[in-house]
Amino acid sequence: MKILTIPQKRNNTGSIHDIESGLFDRNIIFASGCKYAVIKAAFYGGKGYTTHKSDMTTIKAIQSIKNFSHQIIGVDGTRYTILEGWHPRLVEL
Repeated sequence: MKILTIPQKRNNTGSIHDIESGLFDRNIIFASGCKYAVIKAAFYGGKGYTTHKSDMTTIKAIQSIKNFSHQIIGVDGTRYTILEGWHPRLVEL
């Protein structure tokens, strides 16, 4: 298990699309073997993230929430996006 902390942002900065909260740090808990987290914007509240073991499960999770503001972050803190096409894949930002 690995925990990645997204630090609290300063109040009155950013937008509702940010994954950082203005109220508290957000802890993303990666279960054993998970490589990626799909994190919804803090605005939506709740747990607000899912973790995934592979690129394909991560991409499928994004397809189900693509109307929500979100980011993909690796277990090491690297941010990713999806390169669309015949064979979609994750690429580092």
